[in-house]
Amino acid sequence: MAALDARLRRAMSGLDVHEGFDARLRARIAAAGPRLEPGAELERQRRTLRRLRREAWANGISVAGLGLAAAAIAWRFAPEIERLAIGAADPALVGAATLAALAAGLWPLLRRLPGLRLR
Repeated sequence: MAALDARLRRAMSGLDVHEGFDARLRARIAAAGPRLEPGAELERQRRTLRRLRREAWANGISVAGLGLAAAAIAWRFAPEIERLAIGAADPALVGAATLAALAAGLWPLLRRLPGLRLR
């Protein structure tokens, strides 16, 4: 029992139990730095959300522009692509490869949709 008492005394020796503990604690918290007002924190979150929305729109527009550019190139060189594709492979195989490439490109976006459980 004496060993337990000694261990508890050692463990509790650093605790502040003197008069005015609350005031000293408040002073230490105040000295640690200014706290954000609840309205300031809310405004910071709103600014962050607006920035993320702008970035998402910019990313979406960039992807759409790249898709349109790829479609325009494919349209421009359609006869050459057709000659190469018909001579090289079965049209069904080309279609399947196109769908596979499209699915691989969209996979990261599909994984982010909230309702889907894709792994």
